[in-house]
Amino acid sequence: MDFILENLGKIGFEWKMALFNLINFLILFFILKKFFFKPIVKNVRDREQQIQDSVDNIQKAKTELQMAERKAQDLIDESKVQANKIVEKSHELAKATGEQLKEKAKKEIELLIAQAKKNIDIDKREMKEELRKETVVLVMQAVEKILGEKLDEKKDTALIAGLLKNLK
Repeated sequence: MDFILENLGKIGFEWKMALFNLINFLILFFILKKFFFKPIVKNVRDREQQIQDSVDNIQKAKTELQMAERKAQDLIDESKVQANKIVEKSHELAKATGEQLKEKAKKEIELLIAQAKKNIDIDKREMKEELRKETVVLVMQAVEKILGEKLDEKKDTALIAGLLKNLK
């Protein structure tokens, strides 16, 4: 041991001074531990707790954000489904309205055709009546020329009625 102390002394190491420095260090360490390390450790632990709370809040916020995004996507999907239903109903309504308009137009056309047929029948009857009157006049003129005399009204009417019966 003397050998070690002698060699340490040669390089400038004094054990008394080292012992004194060690005692000073231990006293300073206990003072620092009692008065400074506890508050510092407390502050560090408080800061760690705040950081952990912040991390937890961030995780919670991320979770809530993901849930909100899912809800938003669900709402968007539901809106798309409702929009598609509305479009389908509109198409069906438009188709039904088109069919109703076609039916209405068809009925109106049928009505116009029926009215036209009635008008044609009326015109046909009027033309036949007019043709009969003209035929009567022509027959009377022909009979007068053949007979060379004018018949009286009674004879004209009787002759015409007889000819018309034969014509029918």
